[in-house]
Amino acid sequence: MSLSDIDTTRALRTDDELLALVEAIHSSPPSAQETNWLEWKSTLNVSVVEGRFPVAKAILGFANRSVTEAHRACEGVAYMVVGVEPDNASGVAAIDHASLSQGLKTYVDSARWSLRYVEFAGVNVLVVMIEAPRAGDPIHALQKGYDKHYRGAVFHRGAAQTEPAGPKELAMLQERLLEGQREPDLDLEFDAQAEPLTRLRANPEEIEDWLHRREAYVRANSGQPPPPAPPPTSSKTSSPFPLGGAAGFASSLSLNSVGAAGFLRNTYKPEDAEEFERRVEDYLAQFRTGVVEHMVRQVVKSDYNKITFAVGNETDDSVRGIKLTVTIPQSGVEVHTSPPRAEPLPVQMPKWPNPADDWVMANVPAPVLVDPDEFNFAPGPSVLDKDNSFEVIWNIGDLRPGEWSGSCTLTIVVGPNAPDELGIELVARSLSHRRIATSKLTVTVRSEPLTIDDFYDAAPDK
Repeated sequence: MSLSDIDTTRALRTDDELLALVEAIHSSPPSAQETNWLEWKSTLNVSVVEGRFPVAKAILGFANRSVTEAHRACEGVAYMVVGVEPDNASGVAAIDHASLSQGLKTYVDSARWSLRYVEFAGVNVLVVMIEAPRAGDPIHALQKGYDKHYRGAVFHRGAAQTEPAGPKELAMLQERLLEGQREPDLDLEFDAQAEPLTRLRANPEEIEDWLHRREAYVRANSGQPPPPAPPPTSSKTSSPFPLGGAAGFASSLSLNSVGAAGFLRNTYKPEDAEEFERRVEDYLAQFRTGVVEHMVRQVVKSDYNKITFAVGNETDDSVRGIKLTVTIPQSGVEVHTSPPRAEPLPVQMPKWPNPADDWVMANVPAPVLVDPDEFNFAPGPSVLDKDNSFEVIWNIGDLRPGEWSGSCTLTIVVGPNAPDELGIELVARSLSHRRIATSKLTVTVRSEPLTIDDFYDAAPDK
């Protein structure tokens, strides 16, 4: 008989069953591997610490298995066998159960286990049976440090060996602990409100066309002064005023550019034309690089593409620690719970250089030129990128009988290549109940898209 012949559909507890297990280990080939329910040692001196600690470590590791994995064999019971290995039976010195148990309890406290000696091939073989883990079991930790292992260390039995528990194993053990405190079922109601979604189209050709129209509008409203008039032709007609009189005086003061009506009035200068061209180029470049981000932001700020969720408890019992997880497939969409950050677009349209306007722009603080509510939004929960889907988690908290949560809102920005329908999955979990509550929602997508002209008017005066 080898290990492959052992019936693992039930726990091995009788003398005959334990003897069959020892025989199976001995009869197995040297290449036989230990499992997540069985470990063996050729021999250990369990009368001393060096021999007892490996047994204690194995007990802790087997006791810290997941309930599901443990119950795949022997109803969850695990076995540490000392004194036999494939093709060798060295045995162990039989020690009083009470003395050995006390020595093991120095390192192991809360796990449930028992000791048995089995006579085989003229020697005593120690069999330690570790009871199956159950939902609600505590995390079994090392009670006393030994060698490089510190007090409080947590061991976990993997496929074939016992090692310190990692983050995944610790998370599993925490979940196992909570499972025992949960009620059997989670009965929650869902409410989801969604209008058909509108696509956002922002292709480069349409944006360049808008920029071309915007540039034409900017140039038509630039405030460019007329070019200087040609110099007057000489005239031999005598002036009625001495030294040119009032007309000559006005001309000498250039009342077109000074005085109450003209002190800050602009005149055409060739260098101003170069400055204006630079301003237009910068203005259009900022729009070209930033307008798509702002179109997305405007969708999120608006009433477009909003989906609102709520969770209700229509039972007679309170439900504690509810979390709502909403999953949206990554099918040419973006998901936002608050407007995304974006570099501000130019507020002022570029103008021809003018002393008065330039003074205002240089001396008025920038925030005065920006809507104070533009970036005043409370942040929502994070949107998690899960490779093929987006995931948003809301901490709903506790719900009393008959109570509903507040609204949980997100925005789906739909690209031009997204499908005509999107399937959304809702999952609710609770700290006080076992299992989960689920619901599904399908939202449709309109064919008529939003474009840059729906957000920004290239020529507002027309």
